[in-house]
Amino acid sequence: MKLIENWFSERYSDNLQLSFRVSDQLLSIKTDYQRIDLFDTYDFGKLLAIDGTVQLTERDEFIYHELITMVPYHLTPKPPENALIIGGGDGGAAKRLLDLGLKHIVNVEIDDQVVEVSRRFFPSLSSAFSDARVKLLIQDGIKYVKNTSEKFDLIIIDSTDPEGPAEGLFSKEFYMDTRRIMNDGAVIVSQSGSPFYQPKAIKLAYSGMKGVFNDVRVYTGFIPTYPSGFWSFTVASPWPMKQRPVTTSGKYFNADVMEGSFRLPQFVKELIT
Repeated sequence: MKLIENWFSERYSDNLQLSFRVSDQLLSIKTDYQRIDLFDTYDFGKLLAIDGTVQLTERDEFIYHELITMVPYHLTPKPPENALIIGGGDGGAAKRLLDLGLKHIVNVEIDDQVVEVSRRFFPSLSSAFSDARVKLLIQDGIKYVKNTSEKFDLIIIDSTDPEGPAEGLFSKEFYMDTRRIMNDGAVIVSQSGSPFYQPKAIKLAYSGMKGVFNDVRVYTGFIPTYPSGFWSFTVASPWPMKQRPVTTSGKYFNADVMEGSFRLPQFVKELIT
């Protein structure tokens, strides 16, 4: 008798999807903001999906979290001491910043259930929220940025794609508010989607930042479980960014990656011109 196989699929278009064979579905909940699913997969371990899209897996989460933290970390005039994370409810970005030695991190996540799911299923990442240097706030990041008086050396927009509650995080108005709370030399970075399958995200991030910041750049990396495996980030500052020497590495990030991630294919250059 043939065994029944269970699969989770993320659909990229009407004609294409990426499928993961799963041994179990561990969780499925509908929150006030989105649907959260948690699967145990054969090849990538635990997989977190939000509204049907892969957010992280145990096997390759380190790539995304290193790229969104370690690249902008090396673009500030001196090592940043404090940071603001918008989104990032799994704790991965906060954990990486702690590893880099930051003294104070404010992490603003709109959906408390993302945090709870991470605490339960990704304790190595969510452990960051138990560190005294991390202040976790469950609230709307857009409103927080508009109202806070605190200023930061580094701002990380670790959000879902520009749909639903995350759409406002890609707007010029939001970037103007972040500009107000940036210390001298500060840098802001946002994940900006797959250049191949999600050109809207990279165009929104780049054009929005270009209307506010003087120095805006796009960099890319290889993340196996994201659409096409080719992912982009957009980084900006009101001041000219100059790379500091890379003296630390991760499982993915090193000095070569720091330099090479800004070498863009021609089609990506054309997306942002």
